[in-house]
Amino acid sequence: MLGMILGNRYELLELIGEGGMAMVYKAKCHSLDRIVAVKILKEEYSCDSNFVSKFKTEAFAAASLSHPNIVNIFDVGQQEDIYYIVMEYIEGQTLSEYISLNKPLPIEKAVDIAVMICDGLHHAHERGIIHRDIKPHNILITSTGMVKVADFGIAQAITKNTITFGGNVVGSVQYISPEQAKGEPLTRATDIYSVGCVLYEMLTGQLPFEAESPITIALKHIHDDIPSPRSINPLIPEKLDQIVVKAMDKLPDKRFSTTEQMRNALLNIYSNVGQHNNKAITVSPVDEEQGGIMAKRKLRPLGTIIIVALIGLLLGVLTQINWFGKEVTVPDVSNLKVKAAEMELEKYDLNMEISSEQFNVEYEKDTVISQDPSAGQKVKTGRSIKVIISKGPEMAEVPRVIGADIVEAEILLNNEGFKLGLTDKVFDEKYAADLVISQSPKPGATAEKGSKVDLMISKGESERITMPNLIGMKLDEALQTLKDNDLTRGQIKRQQSNEYVADQVIDQDTEPGVLIDAKTQVNLTVSSGPGPVAQTRAIQFQLPVEQDFYKVAIRLTDVRGEREIYNKLHSAGEQVNVAVSYVGNATVNIQLNGKPYDSYKL
Repeated sequence: MLGMILGNRYELLELIGEGGMAMVYKAKCHSLDRIVAVKILKEEYSCDSNFVSKFKTEAFAAASLSHPNIVNIFDVGQQEDIYYIVMEYIEGQTLSEYISLNKPLPIEKAVDIAVMICDGLHHAHERGIIHRDIKPHNILITSTGMVKVADFGIAQAITKNTITFGGNVVGSVQYISPEQAKGEPLTRATDIYSVGCVLYEMLTGQLPFEAESPITIALKHIHDDIPSPRSINPLIPEKLDQIVVKAMDKLPDKRFSTTEQMRNALLNIYSNVGQHNNKAITVSPVDEEQGGIMAKRKLRPLGTIIIVALIGLLLGVLTQINWFGKEVTVPDVSNLKVKAAEMELEKYDLNMEISSEQFNVEYEKDTVISQDPSAGQKVKTGRSIKVIISKGPEMAEVPRVIGADIVEAEILLNNEGFKLGLTDKVFDEKYAADLVISQSPKPGATAEKGSKVDLMISKGESERITMPNLIGMKLDEALQTLKDNDLTRGQIKRQQSNEYVADQVIDQDTEPGVLIDAKTQVNLTVSSGPGPVAQTRAIQFQLPVEQDFYKVAIRLTDVRGEREIYNKLHSAGEQVNVAVSYVGNATVNIQLNGKPYDSYKL
């Protein structure tokens, strides 16, 4: 394939990568004089129309993304049976390669990379695109240190470590979220979990879960708690450890609500990163003769001691009178109506603060989506609990896709926040094949974002079919032949016949060989018996003299079917005499040395 020019502009220079579903080539774009990467769908998948349609749709959706931390897609094309995507060519290495060479990563570097991943994902999430397969292999680091997330919405490579449901690739098992492993619907929380896995690996040099089989690893993601990153790498700050644990919570609504929120949490500790690290703690040796460490310290002035004592006494008194408030466990108010959530928090002397309102299809309007601090945490009374409130499903006008092809229609629907629903195909003289004839809901109707739009697709003009010859067939065989030719069973009439056995087709109302429309009804006449009487006839013919001998084969076709009744060798010029027994109308076919010689009806 090297040297091939796609789309009259992309010359394939060298193979730089290969996955389960695609090949990646370094290529030169002659029209813009730049180096690009071209991802080509493998031949075995290019023959699958459903897969190709999905490939195009997701590629076009991904092409709408433009962000410094996302690998740009420049073009999507097809040349004969070759389907390809043209992407930004990155000089650098994958995060997977970088980790293997530098594990564990320095704290500052790991946080910096995670922040850039979150930035790229936030851009995609805001445009309704979920990655579904965040892993170090899909994250590139340029020669300048810029992080770029690759393979947005593009069909993922299937490996032994990839999990699929119903033929759909849903993620690499080492970084898969619990909901992915269970085959549940995916949200932006899915990507957040995977980012947590990647950050875990960067900080510790280890995967969160390891086992002998992918299935076992997936089950660990569902059921097992992750080992604390600090238990593996004590240099990790406690706050950073908490961020990783929160991102990898088993419950999606317990994680960060957005990648932006996770990014901000990382940036909040960024200035403190290193303060807990790379500093040795020196402890003075104990001097037993001088009374140990305390004995070596200088005595503090009496005034200082008194002040300290008074402060300590005062703090003790304040604690006793509950001046600072008592600790309470934060209740779970998620999925409660605003008023109910407020009342529930008041029971614990806690306040409710609405931090934002968001559209959400999973939560009813005016219900709590998430809370911070989360349920189960210990806080002082009087604390404000920040909540995010659902605005319910976002409504939008259904776009018009009538007249578009199926791929274009799906892209138009996705761009407006809708999904492709059921599709069916019918013959239509107005619209060419594969174009949308009608849609439900209708164009301009108001519907929930994320809901499905069903489409009726044209099969083109009604197909013309050559009427098959059904005479002589058994009724079951004739009806199956009608079905196979997209024709419809009509009336079945039964009639006595001395030429055809019972249940054999005698006549059809449409002559064999004529062109008719699909779904045309065909009426049949079927024999009810008594059927023909067996007859015998002598067949005589003289063989030619061009060859020394001939292999003579005779085949007979009557109401009982076709069969060979004679097969012998004869000398040239010899007279052949054969008695033939048949029922009803019959045809004799004679072959010499495997070639047709004569044929006639009896």
